[in-house]
This record gives sequence, C-alpha cells and structure tokens, in this order.
Amino acid sequence: MKPTRSFAAAPLIIALLALLFVGSTFFVPLPSDVVNPTAAHWRAAASTAPAVLLVGSGYIFLRGLSSFKDGRSAYRLFAIAMLVFSLLLVQVTIWGLFDMWDTAWATSGAGLLPLAVTAVFIYLSSRAFAALLDSKSILRNSLFATLVSVAAGIAMSMLAGRVVAYDIPGTELYIGVCALGAAFMTFATLLMYKVSRSIGASYQRAMAWLTASLAAFSIASWHESISTLWFNNGSTYTDYGYYLLPWTVAGLLTLFASYRFREITRLATGHVGASHPPTDEDYVNSILAIAALASKPENIDQMLDGLREVTAVKRPGESFTDAEKQQLLETYHHLEVYLMHDEPLRTITREELLGRVTPAFRQILERKADSYESATVSQY
Repeated sequence: MKPTRSFAAAPLIIALLALLFVGSTFFVPLPSDVVNPTAAHWRAAASTAPAVLLVGSGYIFLRGLSSFKDGRSAYRLFAIAMLVFSLLLVQVTIWGLFDMWDTAWATSGAGLLPLAVTAVFIYLSSRAFAALLDSKSILRNSLFATLVSVAAGIAMSMLAGRVVAYDIPGTELYIGVCALGAAFMTFATLLMYKVSRSIGASYQRAMAWLTASLAAFSIASWHESISTLWFNNGSTYTDYGYYLLPWTVAGLLTLFASYRFREITRLATGHVGASHPPTDEDYVNSILAIAALASKPENIDQMLDGLREVTAVKRPGESFTDAEKQQLLETYHHLEVYLMHDEPLRTITREELLGRVTPAFRQILERKADSYESATVSQY
C-alpha cells in the first residue's frame, strides 16, 4: 500500500517553498545602517529555512489529527510546538534583516519565550505518547524532568558568567534558557526512543523519524547554548547564520517525521481485483498486516494464538485445511473488532483494514460479508 500521489509530493513541495522563501530573503532591501549586508542576508536565509520547514511540518501533523483518538493531545502538542518555534525563527529573520538586535523587542526576551514553550510542549507530547503506551520510566516524571532541566539552565548560566568574554546584556540568561530547553528536549528524545521500541510495527518507521527529529532538536539546543559561550553578534559564526544550520537539519527531519505519521492513515485503499485464488500466504500475510496496526502489540498477543496454532503444525508444502482457514478468518475477525473499537491511538476503519490485506483475501472477506447480508435480509 502506498500513499496517494498528491500527498507523497507534500514534503517536496514544502522543501521547495523553503528554498523559495530562502532565496527571497536576498532580495529584501536592508536599512542603510546595516554594517554587513551580506551577513544579514545569509543570517536571514539561515533562519527562514527551518521556519518554513517547521510550519509545513506542523501543518501536516495537524491535518492528521482527525484520525487520532487518545493520542490526539500528544499529536496536537507536538504540532503546536513546531509552529511556536517557527515564530522564534521568524523573529530572528526580522531582527537580522532590519538590524533590530538592540531594540526593546529583541532584548525583551521575546525570543526566549517561544524556545521555552517549544521545549516544554515537546516534552509533554513525548510524555503523553509514553503514557498512552504505558511506558514506565522516571523520564515521565514531570517534576524530575523540570528539576533537572532548571538545574541545567542555572549551571549553564553560571558557567556563562565565568566563560563569556564579550559584553552583551542578557547573554547569561539566554544561555541558561537554551540549556533548560535542551534538557527538556533531551528527556523528550529519550522518552520517544522508548516509545519507538515498544509501539506496533506500523508506527515504528514514523516513530524512528520522530525520535531522530527530537534528537536533532536536542543537539541544536545544546549547540545553541554552548556555542553562545564563545560566539554572539559580531562574530562571523553568528552574523552569517552558521549557528542556525542545526535547526535546518531538525526542520528537515521533522518534515519527514510528519510525512511518515500522515502516511500511516493516508493510504490508497481502493478495491483491487484478485489475480489468483487465495493461497495460504494470503491468509497469513493479511492477518500479520492488520496486526501491525495495533499500537500496543501486547493487547493483541492472545488473539494471534489462532494463527500460531495453525502455522506451528504445518510442514513445508502442506496446505491449510478448511477448518484451519476458518480458524484464521476468526482470528482476523477478532483483530478487526479490536482495531476498530479498542485501538487506543487512532481511529481505524474497516475500509482501511481491507486496504491492508491482499486482494485475494479481501475477496474472501467481501464474499462472506455479502453472504451475511443476504442471510440477514432473507429473515425479514
């Protein structure tokens, strides 16, 4: 099963839009008092790229909310975090293009609030995912995460007071808040890694990308905090926007993560005619395909005993008996009922399940459904 063609193009379209916006920053006229116009343009370009990528990622995440149930809050928090952080990057673009670094807007801490909010929202999102899957870990303890993160922020702020050689007001606070956010994002990364190891098979690719994007956010945040000990406005590393490149990497990974999540539900599920009679592999592969949709594999483990009982006694080349095929159909039915009514993460429809099975097995299911409907009608 593959995602629809128009949806598959979404990441490419967003990436091209990012390039378009990046290129447009070089044509923005600068104030006459900008000391280094070339650096200002490059810095604006470096902040625009991740901003557009994160807005696009947030949009894709939000578009996928309708299919989620208990996991909707976690999903929404992460999407909002991406949009909030993009506001910080937009501010950086504006400050750089119009040389507003010394204005009350820039020095008021307006850039720190989105960073802190993003970090907290990302942590809460990861915590919600972990709670949904009953993942036990001290990392889920919000008090512990907060205390450690605050301690990291204070420690980095104190270190900045000793190490920083340049004189820019608010540097210690900025470094401390970046470290606090980095610590929260580190907790989020570790939590999401645990989730990715325990979640069902159909979610693992998306969770792997999401974990990678969170790791990139963590690294970018720590890089922001540590590099500012030595580099700030007035240095080539900062003025040309090199320090923003890790955020671009994080934006790209988040874009792919959002695509992978949306891919889970945006599948082409139209009817496909079977080209051969159903084989034993059609039964087995179809059951395994829908079993992979369970976000908590332990919840369906006993349901798969019917499949194990049938396959365990079969020798190579030996076909299923009619009774065994009926047993496998009953196993499929139990999984279908669970996924449609008790799956905790998202809403799964019968049409989606039919889109996951092989064409030959789908015909069996549709014939049985037609027979049941005919029998029901004949009773009236």
